[in-house]
Amino acid sequence: MPVHLIDSPLLGDRVSTPEMRAIFEAQSQYQSWLDVEAALAEAQAEIGMIPAKAARAIREAARIELLDMEAVKEHGRVTGHPLLGIIRVLRENAGEAHGTWAHYGATTQDIIDSGHMLLAQRAHGLIDGKIAAILQDGLPLLETHRDTLAVARTHGVHALPFTFGFKVASWLEELARNRERWRETGERCLVGSICGAVGTYAPWGKQGFEVQDRTCARLGLGAPRMSWQSQRDRVAELSAVMALIAGTAARIANEIYQMNKTEVGELAEPYRKGLMGSSTMPHKVNPVKCEWLIAIARIVRHNAGIIFECMEVEDERDTTMWRTEWVTMPESFCLLSGALEHLHQLIAGLQVRPERMRENLDMLQGVLLSERVMFVLQRAMPLGHAHDVVHEASLTALAGQRPLADVLLEDAKVAKHFTREELQEALRPEGYIGLSGEVVDRIAGDIRRGLDAATARPL
Repeated sequence: MPVHLIDSPLLGDRVSTPEMRAIFEAQSQYQSWLDVEAALAEAQAEIGMIPAKAARAIREAARIELLDMEAVKEHGRVTGHPLLGIIRVLRENAGEAHGTWAHYGATTQDIIDSGHMLLAQRAHGLIDGKIAAILQDGLPLLETHRDTLAVARTHGVHALPFTFGFKVASWLEELARNRERWRETGERCLVGSICGAVGTYAPWGKQGFEVQDRTCARLGLGAPRMSWQSQRDRVAELSAVMALIAGTAARIANEIYQMNKTEVGELAEPYRKGLMGSSTMPHKVNPVKCEWLIAIARIVRHNAGIIFECMEVEDERDTTMWRTEWVTMPESFCLLSGALEHLHQLIAGLQVRPERMRENLDMLQGVLLSERVMFVLQRAMPLGHAHDVVHEASLTALAGQRPLADVLLEDAKVAKHFTREELQEALRPEGYIGLSGEVVDRIAGDIRRGLDAATARPL
């Protein structure tokens, strides 16, 4: 039975996606090691280092369905080694004459690091594609609400008017920037490692670089300039950018969660008939997608911290650090896929309630526009004095739940210079949203251009 929630029949799809789980499930992981062994043999055969027949036999034998996993498991129990059992069974399946050339000159970390990067490359493409889909499906939300008036909040309270489209622009621009970072990690981080026991290519002499380059090319991975057995910055960078993506997703989910609260009521998660939020309170429709997203994104971020701890590698090999990656990296990829799936569904089906946004905008009866009316009063008094006048008037208006214009006109210095019509015009939210719409237009254009450029330059 599964132990980790990722593999739970009941909850697995809440925290990850089937496509990502398929990449990192055990059989796929073992096959990635076999793929590296086969690519290594073929590269060596190309330069005459091993017989071509041996390379073909190794390739034919390097299929997970041909391995006796019970024998592999027994080898592992006896030797305590994570890879040696697979190598031995692979050699047996390739035949004595050909199998002897399997794993020729390689070290365990060559195979496992390269295999893990092979899986990371596939996962990398899924993450990139999902972010692109979120951005694409976020554009209609952005543009539809370009001019939808809403309350901007700072320190958790009403600040000034802006548009809901401006808020969505903030979400999507940050996510688009993370996609740029993510795509940049591909060339720099998704590399193989075929360099021998201490990274000097010693078993292959002068042909060492060629063995590595040809093997990595066959795998579709980049070839490093030197061994990275003790350089874990590439793994850390992948983990760090995953943490950034998770952090952005969690920020968006938390804002939706807050704006979904009954007292606010401006947003709601997508709804379909049959959704229920409570086993005992029939009225409840909870923001479960936001909750799941925030919970699992937190683990992705913490995993990045663990990976950074594991950069402190000792000498030329240190498996006390290395093996930690075997747990955290697959987990982070799987959990990030789940977080992004929730985010995609939130963005694509978000319920927006403009009428409730307007109610909240008018809730303070003009106090929300205190900044603008202060600038109006400056025409008749110094700005600092105008600030004090509006401050006191705002507190009085809030305490008495009265319109700000009424309170201001009770001040003789204000009434002397300004009419009710002038003050009420200054207190119209529509007139003080700055360049909200222009910002939306700018970000929408940036996102479209970014999507087009990425399509033209596939990973």
